[in-house]
Amino acid sequence: MKVKKQLAAFLLSLSLLTGMAAPVFAVDSDTSSTQSTTSSEQGSDSTETKTDKSSDSSSDKTTEDTTAEETEPQDPKNPTITIDAKASILVNAETGEIIEAKNEKKKEYPASTTKMMTALLALENCELSDVVTMKQEDIAAAGAGASNAGLKAGEQVTVENLLYCLMLPSAFEAANALARTAGGSVDNFVKMMNDRASELGCVNTHFVNPTGMHDTDHYSCAYDMYLIAREAMKNSTFQTIVNTAQKKLPETNMNPERIIYTTNELIRSSYSSIYYDNCYGIKTGHTTPAGYCLVSYAKQGSYSYYSVILGAKGGTEYAGSFTETKRLFEWAFDNFRMQTATKGGSAVTECPVRLGKGVDHVTLVTSKDVSVLLPKGAESSDLETKLDVSDSYDAPIAQGQKLGTVTYSYNGTVCATEDLIALSAVQRSTLLYALDQVSKFFHWAPVRIVITIIIVLFILYVVFSVIARRNRRIKKQQRRKRKNRKNRSNRR
Repeated sequence: MKVKKQLAAFLLSLSLLTGMAAPVFAVDSDTSSTQSTTSSEQGSDSTETKTDKSSDSSSDKTTEDTTAEETEPQDPKNPTITIDAKASILVNAETGEIIEAKNEKKKEYPASTTKMMTALLALENCELSDVVTMKQEDIAAAGAGASNAGLKAGEQVTVENLLYCLMLPSAFEAANALARTAGGSVDNFVKMMNDRASELGCVNTHFVNPTGMHDTDHYSCAYDMYLIAREAMKNSTFQTIVNTAQKKLPETNMNPERIIYTTNELIRSSYSSIYYDNCYGIKTGHTTPAGYCLVSYAKQGSYSYYSVILGAKGGTEYAGSFTETKRLFEWAFDNFRMQTATKGGSAVTECPVRLGKGVDHVTLVTSKDVSVLLPKGAESSDLETKLDVSDSYDAPIAQGQKLGTVTYSYNGTVCATEDLIALSAVQRSTLLYALDQVSKFFHWAPVRIVITIIIVLFILYVVFSVIARRNRRIKKQQRRKRKNRKNRSNRR
């Protein structure tokens, strides 16, 4: 596999140098300085997918675009990097931690990175073997000078090959055809795009076309592009396509067999100084208002990251979207390591328990190890811990029952949030429960009102009884006095 890959890369580089790969479609607006081309050349190495990674790849070469920030000493407990772009974000794929962010939720123009959503919806709503007949409206809607794959009106192409045209040379006519096929119409497909963005939790995205052609009402942000890329990369077909450097398209009813190439310079040729062996896609983009954009994914050992660069500048050899992305990945792999915040089953905290049978507390743990990504100079003891638990819990409590959450942060940045569960079951005491029910009964508002009324009536009864008895006694005394007076009068 490695030999085949190197041979393919060599032939690709040779063809580019000698002009054998003659361009048959317009200059791709996604590229930095190298034109994307198709070729009628045929050969066994015409499809190159980067699946065989080598640690001694030429990606170790130092690029001419290396900036001063890379050579500056880093604080091992607080590494920093400055990205030369309008917006950027770097997210660890294992933990979801945001390692670097700049204007990540600010509205920017995504250009052809939009096509990630187009591809995602096409994969969700079409079969790869479905055959699509290209229409003139697909081609005309792209506009003059837009990147294309030389597809022609009336040409019959499978959805799978349209996806390769969409994601490698960033063909606009492929985007329109896929939108029409998956959505019934381009307008309906755009609605599907916006609905799907909302489902994914996008916070500042609005699409008006499936291509990324500039429109002031067509925008997104670095954070949303990460969410879309993360969802799309769950699809194995999408992974394969975006990690393909060149693809041989079969002969169709209107085009001969030919080769298309990716616009992503990080995976395009291992003989390039910008080539990055740890990179696995994903999508480029460029318009004058948007600048140079790149959504990418990289993996090295057990670490992997998503990167989004929006609004980078051009470069003398390669656009800033490529140089900044590579620099960002290298910085992350060099400066961060996974740490265990807590082991699964280990006590995180204890909370009081009411009504427990012989037990007055419950131990809360996580069900699994909680791993966090920290600067390589930091330790898990440097983490800040925040508990979200109740003041007390009532028995019975089942073993493994969720009772709260724990959040670990470093320097104010959330690293991980995990559920807290009961380490063991807590049975309920029948006696304590009965007493508690009695107490609750008498504390129930209607009962308390009734009892209050009864007490008031009883007090009134007692008061009136006392008054009545006093009145009877007074009357009896008065009658006795009158009788005594009468008796004395009779004796006289």
